[in-house]
Amino acid sequence: MPELDATQKILIVDDENLIRQLMSALLNGFGTIDLAESGAEALQKIESNRPDLIILDVQMPEMDGYEVCKRIKENEQTAEIPVVFLTANSTNKDEEHGLEIGASDFIRKPISPQIVRTRVANILKLQAATRQLELLASTDPLTGAYNRRHFMESGNNELLRSNRYKHPFTVLMLDIDHFKAVNDTHGHQIGDDALKETVRVIEDTLRGEDTLGRIGGEEFAVLLPETDVARAGLLAERIRIAISEIKIETLTEPLTFTMSIGMTEVRAGDTTMDELLKRADEGLYQAKEQGRDRVISV
Repeated sequence: MPELDATQKILIVDDENLIRQLMSALLNGFGTIDLAESGAEALQKIESNRPDLIILDVQMPEMDGYEVCKRIKENEQTAEIPVVFLTANSTNKDEEHGLEIGASDFIRKPISPQIVRTRVANILKLQAATRQLELLASTDPLTGAYNRRHFMESGNNELLRSNRYKHPFTVLMLDIDHFKAVNDTHGHQIGDDALKETVRVIEDTLRGEDTLGRIGGEEFAVLLPETDVARAGLLAERIRIAISEIKIETLTEPLTFTMSIGMTEVRAGDTTMDELLKRADEGLYQAKEQGRDRVISV
């Protein structure tokens, strides 16, 4: 199991300042600590700054810990955050209720420092291990880009959001030109280096909300939420130019290469990512047919 990650975020929620400060002191070094004194404040902080663990007092005025936990678990964006209840109650019924609504564990008052540290450490380590497994399952092992399965899931979610709120959404299909010749001339190791450098350059060009996926071989795709085709075209051109400036050292001379890009914006009636990718792929085909190293919108 991995060591504790000091970058992980812990939110401590309790209406008693003494308890908040005590828990904060006990967990010093476990991660970044944030505090909330009410359920309403906790929900606001969870929404704006997603913690990796929530330690939540059960008995609070206005909104108790059970209600806060219920709201956390009903929100698909926060449902996976582990919640540990802090409680003075000691009955099995209370514990059963907490577990039923999604709590991961209980810490009982009066607080035992060693129990607090051990339970929080175990949960944070499990959380880190789970994220590592999720990352391995969703990324391409060579380049670190998202794999096709994760990319398609993300794309379908963005498409649903775009259709629901009538927001723009553009998809790019990208393909390295003459990549077979790269492998045939320089070998697969140089080809792998070219793929990894391509992903690095594309990711450096994209925004935080964009998603890059390796669809297969030398073919990639990008999700551009909240982006119309005009803005997407500018971004695609920046990617194309940046790719053309890559230089990979070989035994003979530096390898340079280009990339063709097809793109399409979501239209009324689009219901699946397959439709968008097929249309973007048509733009990619046209870019190849027209001489490569260009961006074509369809």
